[in-house]
Amino acid sequence: MRNNYPFQFILFVFVFALFAKAEQRPNFVFIFADDFGYGDLASYGHPYVKSPNIDKLASQGRRFTQAYAAGATCNPSRTGIMTGISNARFEKRTDDFDFGDKITVTELLKKSGYATGHFGKWHIGMDRSNGVYGIDVNDSGGIPVRDSPKGRDTPIFDAAIDFIKQHKDKPFYVNIWGFTTHSPVISAQNYLDEFKDLKVDKSLFSNYMQPVFEDSVLIGGNLDENMRHYLGNVYAFDQNVKSVMDVLDELGLAENTIVVFSSDQGPQRPNGIGMDAAGPKSRNKIRKSRDGEIKKRKIVEKNMLGDTGPFKGNKGTCYDGGVRIPFIIRWPGKVKANYIDQENVISGLDWLPSVCRLVGIEKMPENIDGEDVSKVWLGDNYKREKPLFWQNNPGLGMRKGKWKYYLVLDKKRKIVGEELYDILNDPAEDENLSAQNPEIAKKLKQRLLAWKATLPKKVAKTGKYRHKYE
Repeated sequence: MRNNYPFQFILFVFVFALFAKAEQRPNFVFIFADDFGYGDLASYGHPYVKSPNIDKLASQGRRFTQAYAAGATCNPSRTGIMTGISNARFEKRTDDFDFGDKITVTELLKKSGYATGHFGKWHIGMDRSNGVYGIDVNDSGGIPVRDSPKGRDTPIFDAAIDFIKQHKDKPFYVNIWGFTTHSPVISAQNYLDEFKDLKVDKSLFSNYMQPVFEDSVLIGGNLDENMRHYLGNVYAFDQNVKSVMDVLDELGLAENTIVVFSSDQGPQRPNGIGMDAAGPKSRNKIRKSRDGEIKKRKIVEKNMLGDTGPFKGNKGTCYDGGVRIPFIIRWPGKVKANYIDQENVISGLDWLPSVCRLVGIEKMPENIDGEDVSKVWLGDNYKREKPLFWQNNPGLGMRKGKWKYYLVLDKKRKIVGEELYDILNDPAEDENLSAQNPEIAKKLKQRLLAWKATLPKKVAKTGKYRHKYE
């Protein structure tokens, strides 16, 4: 009788190797804050904020200083994360409608054997049912109590933790998309007490933040108190992050779980509009509408004191204060610990292709705008091939190499000016270099106009999408 043991042994080894490879695929926990400023963490330079747990995450992983949002406002940013495609290229608003035939990161992972969950803010379509976009469990309908002494986003994190516990024995992907620090921002007394002795020294903040402070006072209230409310929200969110990190440790999942913390875009201004890069223009709007509008907003909007770090601009602008975001990634043993990446430019658009590469998904969706930066996450440097584009105030913006370039548009979307900044040497975008560098400006203008030409002339919308924050 022929001895079959060698064949059986080889088959066993082969099957075991496949099983082991599948088991080694990482889990993903993507923690997304809302309207959270680049400078809103101690590890990113805030003088007062208490963020020990997110800072610990940064010390255990890689912290990027040149990370960019996929869009300048909530829906465009989230669309880019999920699809790898700029929201500006969609012919229908992706909050009022959906992603059409575009493939999402969760669909790809679901097909690859992952359990998928989404918890918290949605803003990417009308359909919130389980199964949409390949999401097994979609818990995005509840609205947390904004001034809860347990923390505004605690119900979101608790539900995500339950999902992690239920799927601890197979690969999982989970979005934890909080409402912090989107307005309205009010903190419960226990979080205010963490900052009871706070006195704001405005000199510790950038020039851009000075009119933000003036707006806060103009709307109403005391700046110190307003800041305490904002910092209380951040601190509560930080405690939520700790709850997730703790459960990963308890379940023995930390070593094989990629945890990311980031923000959808820059912070909103205290006036509740949040669309002006120029402080004086914004304050004039407040003065012109002091009557009923300000009375309605002053209780909540005065606390919008998100810090843009050294950058100008805010949510709704293409300036770096509007699109430069914190990005921290931890994967023990794979991502270098306590490393500050100041070289590599990454974007929310890169999330889908990078996650898929780490999972082993070879067939990517075609014609996406993001790039695979998984090697950057793991420690390599690379030169970004595609420019980054945004469409919002002051018009159209792009980042290519060290340059930030803008075409300034009027209300009729006609070009009325251009701006060029050396973003590496002038992070505040103070000195417009377009006149001094006409050839560079010309080339970038051509590139930006070429991108503009690919965008739909009209975008369908219904205005039916609604979400609440309180």
